[in-house]
Amino acid sequence: MDISRLLSPLRGALGPRMLPVFLMFFFWGFGTGGLWLARPLVAYEVGGSFLLVALVSAASAAPRVIAGPAAGYLTDRFGRRPFIVLGAVLHIVALIGQFSSESYLAFILLEGVGGTGIAVWMTSSSALLADATEVETRGRVVALRSTASRSGMLAGPVVGGIVATVLTLRHVFLFIALTKAVVIVVTLVLIRETRRAREPSEPRAGLPRWRVPKVDLSMYRTRAFLALSIGAMTVGGVLGGTGAFRTLFPIQAAAGAGLGEVGIGNLIAIAGLMALVASLPAGIAADRIGRKRPLIAGLVGTALGVWLMAGMSDFSTALLAVVVFGTAEAFATGTIMVYAMDLAPEDRRGAFLGAWQLSMNVGQMAGPLAVGAIADARGFAVAFVSVAAALVAGAVMIAVFGTETRRTRRYNDAATPPSDAR
Repeated sequence: MDISRLLSPLRGALGPRMLPVFLMFFFWGFGTGGLWLARPLVAYEVGGSFLLVALVSAASAAPRVIAGPAAGYLTDRFGRRPFIVLGAVLHIVALIGQFSSESYLAFILLEGVGGTGIAVWMTSSSALLADATEVETRGRVVALRSTASRSGMLAGPVVGGIVATVLTLRHVFLFIALTKAVVIVVTLVLIRETRRAREPSEPRAGLPRWRVPKVDLSMYRTRAFLALSIGAMTVGGVLGGTGAFRTLFPIQAAAGAGLGEVGIGNLIAIAGLMALVASLPAGIAADRIGRKRPLIAGLVGTALGVWLMAGMSDFSTALLAVVVFGTAEAFATGTIMVYAMDLAPEDRRGAFLGAWQLSMNVGQMAGPLAVGAIADARGFAVAFVSVAAALVAGAVMIAVFGTETRRTRRYNDAATPPSDAR
């Protein structure tokens, strides 16, 4: 078997400088997988209500609306690595507190601290990855990042389950904190800073030394950013740790398909495995044919998977739904991240990606609440069809208002992307 031939599609995306970055994302995903196991179970233990469990997810997502954009702006001024470390430290503090918390109030407040840390880490690590990549290979690099992260997410619940069996469920929080500590070590020892801190400018004569910085909003007043924001909200509303799929799919699978906990757990694992397998093809497609078409295909495919979930009646129909959903998820989540990185101006990349994260977080907060409200009024089938319609609407917005940011073969001889890319 010719290994070099198998790896040829990844030429330019793999390199010694990127391996520590992928390692960082693996360990972050490793802890996140354990968190998906422990958080809802411990939240139910201290709260005793499914509603209170849902509120914990909201408490994790809410502070990200502010923390993500703020972290993006600050990383542009002071560099990426300090905020990667800060995000991990905040999450560690929250996890250690949740390990020993006995009241629901303490648990949910600490979840807010953890959510802030997650937002700071996600924005700063995304900015670092954007700094370290070029447009020509960015799709494949982000795909490798997704592969590393998803591999950790698949392994995390397994190790978390072993920890919970050998020790207690609460000890899973300490295991997750350990993975974040490894992220800090990798960042400080193996990863170089990609953004230099700005030197303070000399004040003009007669002016105070400190002035309110001028905020330039021009990069947000474009049709491309409008399409990106709407697409991000629809993706965030369905996917991610607090999105509608991981929040409400288990209930629909139990009520609509009559499945038990083991079957539901297997389906969620299969969805994750399909996303892992599809990550690299999604990245290669984004680099070879452009960003818009894979992103639109991912949104439409995710909509199809959600629509199939609305009609689940047994394990076979549920299996078909999650296979379609997981495969399309890789194209939707990976390509929209690449698209956001392409659109971000180099000198304000952190602030732009923070705004993109804001759109994702708004979707993560609003999506499950909207689906839950529709489900209460009209049933889960109607709710999931509504989610599918929202995803199709997002795909239409990308198709109509989005601009291609990747040079396809027509532009291979050009020095810059097409003029409408920004």
